[in-house]
Amino acid sequence: MWKWFWDWLAALPQGGASFVGTLTGSSFGLIALLLGALFNAHLNRKRDNRLREQDRQMVAVALHAELSSIEHTLLENAKRLTEKPPGEGAGFLVPDVMHSSLLFKDMLPRIGLLDPGTTRKVIDSYILLSQYFEGLILVGGVVVQKLPEGRRLAQLPTAMASFVIEYNQARADFIKEAINALAPSISKNG
Repeated sequence: MWKWFWDWLAALPQGGASFVGTLTGSSFGLIALLLGALFNAHLNRKRDNRLREQDRQMVAVALHAELSSIEHTLLENAKRLTEKPPGEGAGFLVPDVMHSSLLFKDMLPRIGLLDPGTTRKVIDSYILLSQYFEGLILVGGVVVQKLPEGRRLAQLPTAMASFVIEYNQARADFIKEAINALAPSISKNG
């Protein structure tokens, strides 16, 4: 078959042979260009996936740290009330734990990087935390006035100490589920 092709090519006038050579060279060039573009696209996808994985890990780390801090605050407040109950008639103060939430609003646009189950637990935790202070008010707490901006305290009667201990522990347990759901996202290597 190749002999036929070479005989045919030799029989062509000089302009025809030049055309076939140009066509062949252009074809090889086009194929090389396409292969280069496909390889470049592969490298770009690989880089984008690596960057997306790093971004996902940073979102998970930030939310994990913030939720861990809030969980610690809730448990410490419950522990403090357990170890040193308020004096009779004195009442006690409970801070709004959401003043510790500085990152969630910034992370919310990127929370879709996490898997759906983790996202759900994290959002549910923040919804529960956003309702924390209102729950204290509904059971008889009174908002303390004239505090620095971003700070809120509720004053509760002494009789509510055991309720607040259980209230904090229940919320801390719920938040712990979100923290545990975030943990695998932190330890994955991209």
